[in-house]
Amino acid sequence: MKHQARNSEFHLRPTELARLIKHAEDPRDRLILELFVYTGIRRAELRMIRKDDVDCARCRLLVRRGKGGKQRIAYLPDGLARELCAYREVHTYDYLFSGRGGGPMSLRNINYIVARIARRALVETPNPRYKNVAPHLLRHSLARNWKRAGGSLESLQKILGHTSLKTTMDVYGTESQSETEENYRNLISTLVHA
Repeated sequence: MKHQARNSEFHLRPTELARLIKHAEDPRDRLILELFVYTGIRRAELRMIRKDDVDCARCRLLVRRGKGGKQRIAYLPDGLARELCAYREVHTYDYLFSGRGGGPMSLRNINYIVARIARRALVETPNPRYKNVAPHLLRHSLARNWKRAGGSLESLQKILGHTSLKTTMDVYGTESQSETEENYRNLISTLVHA
């Protein structure tokens, strides 16, 4: 029986995520990358962020148009909230990350920004189906690293904007292939020598 790994099983380690952030030279691009890394936001959600969606006082972001048209609150680290608030003050368009003409940035441009930073940081996607690091890999990375650190799956459900805990459990509740292999390699020698 052939195991078909799901895309959600692949993720970047915290050290790789830190390297990505370190190599984002443009302030706007760094903010985009940090939003993906720290909130698990989807790229379609990121492109629709308006300046007034950033709540500076409470370090929150209102995601108005989540998947299925649902709204949710994304929590921001203090430093990222301060940087977003400073950025929005000098930004002239309604969309926080605008494209040409002031409308929302294109999905293609968002992908390009993330892939370019990853190439500069020498971070490769662990998913053999894809050539470049993409925004959704960063979402999977937040979820996998959250779970591995012992974070609540119920909190993760709300952070990611899943309608039900079952969705979160189905996608992230089990070990990834790499986690299974790591556990195997760490334990097999103790089982054989026992």
